[in-house]
Parts: sequence; C-alpha cells; structure tokens
Amino acid sequence: MHTKKYGVALIGCGSIGAAHMDDIYTKNNVTIQCVCDLKEDLAQEFKDKYNAISYETDWKKAVASKETDIVIIATYPSSHLEILTECIRHGKHVVCEKPITPDKESGEKFVNLVKEHPECKVLVGHILRHNKTYQKVAQMIQDDAIGKPIVMRMAQNHHTMNWEKYLNLICDTSPIVDCGVHYIDVMRWFTGAEVKDVYGIGLKTEADVPEGKYNYGLMTARMSDGSIAYYEAGWSNTMSSDNLKEFVGPKGRIKIVYQNLRHENQEEGDLIEYYTYPDKHYESINVLCKRKPMGDQLDVLIEMIENNTSGSPTIDEVWESFRWAIKADELIKQNL
Repeated sequence: MHTKKYGVALIGCGSIGAAHMDDIYTKNNVTIQCVCDLKEDLAQEFKDKYNAISYETDWKKAVASKETDIVIIATYPSSHLEILTECIRHGKHVVCEKPITPDKESGEKFVNLVKEHPECKVLVGHILRHNKTYQKVAQMIQDDAIGKPIVMRMAQNHHTMNWEKYLNLICDTSPIVDCGVHYIDVMRWFTGAEVKDVYGIGLKTEADVPEGKYNYGLMTARMSDGSIAYYEAGWSNTMSSDNLKEFVGPKGRIKIVYQNLRHENQEEGDLIEYYTYPDKHYESINVLCKRKPMGDQLDVLIEMIENNTSGSPTIDEVWESFRWAIKADELIKQNL
C-alpha cells in the first residue's frame, strides 16, 4: 500500500505524453503537478483535461519546483539528456521515454549519469516490459513452450496519416532506433540470451526525408543461444500498416494478435495463438491487457524509489538494447 503521494510533472504534451496522463492522472498516489509544452495552448489543454495544478512552457521551472517528485520526459530523444541532467541536478526521479538519445555518444552520457546518481531513480519507458501479453509470452518461452533456438519475426510498419509528425521524428532519430530498442529488448528478455551481431538495410522512399536519413529499415540479429530475429520498421505515406509479432521454435510457435486486430472476440483482449508440434495442437489464450500500461510502469518507478529495486528494464538492459539498435542504424546509414 502506497503511503506517499507523488507530485508528477510531464514534459511534452504530445501523443505519448497523453498516453502517460490517460493512465496515471486518476491514481490515488499521484498529483499531476505540472504539464509542460512549448505550445502554450497545448499545455493549457492538458492542464484542463488531466486536472493538473499548473502548466508551463518552460520545463526547467517544473523540474526545479519543490512540489515535483517525478518527471516524465515525453519529448524528442535529442532533448532527453539535457532534461535528465536538470532532473538529477534537482534530485528528481524520472520516467524517460525511449530511445534514451538519438546517438551513441549522448546515450553513453545518459547511462553514466544514471549510474553516477543512484539517489535519483530513472526508469526508461520500455513499456512492453509492463504489458501483460508480452509478460505472458516471455514466461511461455522461458518455460520452453516452443523449444530453442527460436526465430523472432517482428514488424511495426505505419501507413502514416500525419506525415509531418513522423517526418519530424525521422529528423530527430530513425525508425530502427526509435522502436527497435523495444524489440531488441524483447529478443534479450524472451530468450535470456545476448545479441551477438546485427545487420541492417534501409531506404528513404519519401522525397522530403533528409539526406542521410531513412523512413524504412530492416534489422536482423543473431543471439548467443542460436536464436535469430528480424525487426522491420517503416513509416510511409504508401506502405500498408503491419504489426507482426511471431516466435517460432522446434516445438511450436506463438503469435501475438493485438485486441484491435482480432477479427472476433475483441472483448477478450489480446490473443496469443499457440501451436504445438508434433501433436499439432492449437490453443487460443486471451489476455486482458492495456496496450500501454503507463500506470503499471509508474508503479515500477515508485517501487524503485521506496524499496531501492533495480527496475525493469535495468539501465544496463536499456544500454544493451540501445547500443545494438545504434549499430544497426549506423550500418543502414553507411549504405544509403
């Protein structure tokens, strides 16, 4: 039972900031102290919608406030290190969206800063770690449900209806780094193995993507236990949307079908399709699950604060996923 009430400041009132607020603003142990955005009208809109105490266009004021205990960083990756530095200077705890930064050098500084200041608890938003469907599949694979080694087939392609939003993100980071960190984390988490090598190819299919950037990438990975994986990420005006998550082993396969992609029985939540071999048995497993359980994620940070736990993922696990995503991204950019 939580006894303390935490003052939370949100920096970044975009779609991911809204996802955080939607799931935490009614929590009994949370007060939304401040919401911050460079666009004043958006910050004010968030204040009214989520019953925040105040709003700001200057995020440094929110971080410095003695009423703020926890800062949620929901801005572009290029701003994360500066905001984290200020948070630690003021002794604040942090939930920071992934990826930690857009490049390896600043990523190393981010991780080192976290390690140098254990008094400030920092949890990076690998939200799949807190997703009940992914937790269930992780346990199944770890319990040898499909045998090993496994093939991990993962894709997350977007037919963009708001190209400007995605183009801005491409200019800041890349599809492979932005979401690839999630799925490299999944590879390591599900198998308990380390990434041994990655490769990547990519292409820019939109004329206004800057030189040296790309909007479609494909990364492959080989794991220390012999498992292999690929992750495909494309953001485009012409590509069809795709959300494949399938794990194949010698004893069977597991496929995740999100609730909104089910043809029927959506009220049952996400669907895990489980096929076993050689008995050729099919099983359907329903999981009632929030797609982005930001409240559960915040609970993990509070557990870190109150009981000095290491969080999930740990900062070392965050770094491993990040550095391999950066390597794949570098390989792609070398061949554009």
